[in-house]
Amino acid sequence: MKQCKIVISSLKGGTGKTTVTINLGRAFQRMGCKVGLLDIDVTAPTLGRGLGLGEIPKWDLDSQSETIIPFEVDGIYALTMASHYGEVPAVLWDEKTLIDAMRQLVTGVIQWPEDLDYILMDSPPSSSGFMQALYDYLPDIYGAILVFQPTDIATADLLRTIDFIRFKKVPILGLISNMSYCLSPKGESFWPFLSPEIDLGGTCHEFGIPLLGSIPMTSDRKAIEKMFDQVVLNLDGCQPVILKDDTIQKLYKALKRRLMKAVVKRL
Repeated sequence: MKQCKIVISSLKGGTGKTTVTINLGRAFQRMGCKVGLLDIDVTAPTLGRGLGLGEIPKWDLDSQSETIIPFEVDGIYALTMASHYGEVPAVLWDEKTLIDAMRQLVTGVIQWPEDLDYILMDSPPSSSGFMQALYDYLPDIYGAILVFQPTDIATADLLRTIDFIRFKKVPILGLISNMSYCLSPKGESFWPFLSPEIDLGGTCHEFGIPLLGSIPMTSDRKAIEKMFDQVVLNLDGCQPVILKDDTIQKLYKALKRRLMKAVVKRL
């Protein structure tokens, strides 16, 4: 499957979408795939920093085809709007300008290698007209991967994200539980948050959304790589899920029930 387009999505900020995008791309690469990463968070592009670049390469233009040539980092092709204006300046464009810039990025202005297997898109935490337009301009999207933490404070945002995805009829490939727990240098795992832990795995199972993996907070790079390698294996043969209209009401009741159980357990 050539240029399989996957959006890394969450309406909650700070869930680690950029980190997941990069680590997922590297995991695909370790499996022998050729990967492109596209930062479509126009107002807060952080892909270059996540790739470990101290300075973002300026993009090159192909004068004949009038297309943008992505830069390459360790065999992974990438592009971010920070290549144009940098990471520091505040982007004060109106929504029409933002949507037009995004439309050009996702509909052919980038000259990706022809033999690219996956394009992973790091999206902003928003259900604005910008994000609605993104899915309108991606009729050939393979699916979205949701990124969340199993905390009670993230529950409402998970509900909003799923409702938004349902409304746009975007296929869901699965959910990644990011920063799920802490892994100590001795290999001990523990729950780091004051809020109750939500059983995202049970919720995913109940509604047929695959739980692709639970990623810990750790400084052990090999442990992280192992986790993302397993995510890629879990994606293999995964059938995208298109949610039905009544899913959000059922999901709300299920998450509320799981949250109450988690609160009672901690009392």
